[in-house]
This record gives sequence, C-alpha cells and structure tokens, in this order.
Amino acid sequence: NEGRGAGALLVLALLTLAFAALSFFLGPANIGAGALWHGLVSGDGLAGVIAREIRLPRTGLALVVGAALGASGAALQGLFRNPLASPDVTGVTSCAGLGAVVALYFGFAAATPALRPAFAILGALASAALLYALSRAGAGVMALVLAGVAISSLAFVLTALALAFASNPYARIEMVVWRRGSLKDRTITVLVFAAPRVLL
Repeated sequence: NEGRGAGALLVLALLTLAFAALSFFLGPANIGAGALWHGLVSGDGLAGVIAREIRLPRTGLALVVGAALGASGAALQGLFRNPLASPDVTGVTSCAGLGAVVALYFGFAAATPALRPAFAILGALASAALLYALSRAGAGVMALVLAGVAISSLAFVLTALALAFASNPYARIEMVVWRRGSLKDRTITVLVFAAPRVLL
C-alpha cells in the first residue's frame, strides 16, 4: 500500500507540474512557446515582459496557493480526525476573509502590505482554535460541523456589514477582490513574498 501511495503521489506531482507548464504557455498574447521560453530566459522584448512579469508569477502563485490549500485541508482533517473537515466547513476561510477585511476597513493594511495577510491568518487561527477547543471538550463530529457553519455565517455577516459601511470606495473594492481571490496581475514580488511563508 505504501508503494502504491507513493506512486500515486508521484503521478499527481508530475501531472501538477505538467499542467503548470501548460498554463505558462497559454494566454491571450499570440506568442509561440519557443519565443516565450526565450523571453523567460533572456528577458528581451515583449515575450520577456509577458513571460517574466505576467505568466511566471501567475503560474508560480497557482502552485503555491494550491499547495497551501491542500496542506490546510490535510492539516484540518488530521486535527479533527475527520476526512470531511475543510477550511470552508470549519469556518476558517470565512474568518480569514473577515480578518483581511478588518485590516482594510480600519486602515491597518495601509501601514504595510504584510498586515493584510497577517490579519487573515489571525482570523483563521481564531476559528481553528475555537473549534479545536470544542473538540477537546468532547464535542462530536456533528457539533463541530454545526459550530463551523455558525462561525462561517457570523464571519460572513460581519464581512457584509464592513462592506456596507465602508466609507472608502477603494477599500470596498479591495475587500471584494481579497475575498474573491485572483492570480491576475500579480508580480514576481508577490510570489517571492508568498512562497517562503507557504513552505514554512
């Protein structure tokens, strides 16, 4: 079984890298794979700008974000000893979004860009800590799921209130973009900032 599991893991890893490479070469710009690869290596011309400034960050962040989502799901399943546990079910995703919205609403994110993800992490940790305390107190699987749904609903309502009462329209747009998530228009700086933290 261990050998079969390792083989399946290797196949999935190779498929992930293959699709990541394919996504790098796909896009609206009509540039061939050879020219795009040359632009990535040399950085010359339009192909270099597209390869280094648009497609490489997008592809790299897709791998990093996918790894983070997979790891968080596996961690929660191990923590609650339940294969159905996920960041959505446990309210971790909603609380992370609420944390980022709080940072934007009160202007903390304007001080430094690192505070936005820091508040999101604090929100996610608060939700996970509450559910972990409930599980240690002897709450069953159904109670944990219901608690996660309740936490998620509360975070959703508080986020909606922040969106409704935000006085700055630009902050409101940032809140919506943060909650929806996007890999579009991300720079290599964002990739360099995110990758080590996800690995950690």
